Amino acid sequence: MAASKQLTQRKTKARSRVTNGKSLFPKEVDQRTLYYRRFRDLIDLLSADLGGADRLSTSEMALVRTASTHMTALEQLEMNFALAEGKASNDDLMLYQTLSNSLRRLLKELGIKREPRDVTPASPREYLRSRLIADDDPPRLNGSHRVRAA
Repeated sequence: MAASKQLTQRKTKARSRVTNGKSLFPKEVDQRTLYYRRFRDLIDLLSADLGGADRLSTSEMALVRTASTHMTALEQLEMNFALAEGKASNDDLMLYQTLSNSLRRLLKELGIKREPRDVTPASPREYLRSRLIADDDPPRLNGSHRVRAA
């Protein structure tokens, strides 16, 4: 009991760089690399999707970091596939599939899901009305109809 009480009362200087938020890694890493910047961006984006890093538990933050690692690795593999012009090795394809499936499960566990936007117009008439321009709008021709610029 005394040990856990002692842990919670430690000064912030006694904590690691990662715990204090000074770095993403325990050792010094060049923060200018593409990997580091993308990894940091993905952590920020996923945390924002979940309501902000300050609202996440330690375990949720660990899942966010792992998902960010998977996403960064998948992006690197995709770049390698594009540069190889379709000549990917079976090992790379298996790794890609494994990481993709693991990422899907991580995102599901975090509760991140795709929310499709409803783009169905109320009626064909409403759709046409939304596309027709008003008299004061500059005309833009689309076939034989005047439509609102997108």
